[in-house]
Amino acid sequence: MIRELFSARVYQGQLSFEDGLRDQMLKGAMDFHQRLNRDGQPWARKSRQSLLDHESCCDVFRPLVNQVREAIGHAYQCEPVWQTAREVITQPGQFIPLHAEDTDLSAVYWIDGNARPDPSRQDYSGAFVLVNPSGAYGSRKLPWEGWRSEIIHPYPGLLVIFPSYLAHHSHPYNGTRPSVEVHFEFRVQALEGQDHANR
Repeated sequence: MIRELFSARVYQGQLSFEDGLRDQMLKGAMDFHQRLNRDGQPWARKSRQSLLDHESCCDVFRPLVNQVREAIGHAYQCEPVWQTAREVITQPGQFIPLHAEDTDLSAVYWIDGNARPDPSRQDYSGAFVLVNPSGAYGSRKLPWEGWRSEIIHPYPGLLVIFPSYLAHHSHPYNGTRPSVEVHFEFRVQALEGQDHANR
């Protein structure tokens, strides 16, 4: 018997919102960042308060939450039973260090940003990277295996959903305005009648 192990399902898509709602999400995320992140680093927010629990933000971010939940149901045949969201603001020169989350699914939505990478020169400025679970033990691979990490170049409107156990990080950001993101964490349960063991 031959099995392929360690595969991970990653969703990548684009969500569009009217300019007025996008501007409200941008303002709400920036306001939260200024109030709760005194250190200013994208990873330094001390409070775990969710954007979704705050009266001034819940209505603004509800359309985004609904679309992310819909994408989870379609891509993973499961439904969230718990969720949280926090803003992540990355200024030029900053980055997100390598880490993983203690939840089931994670999602990142980019509201704004204008990173200027040049992959032809090995410049991955602002890139978001998902790391293969075995990647921590070196970069060796068989000739037919894929890369140990997946490099994603974000743009406004991009949504990425992935299993929370995948370690992820970002390359230093070089845009001329901040990268404004919403990071979601979900605990999920399988939809009734779905057999995930043999997928």
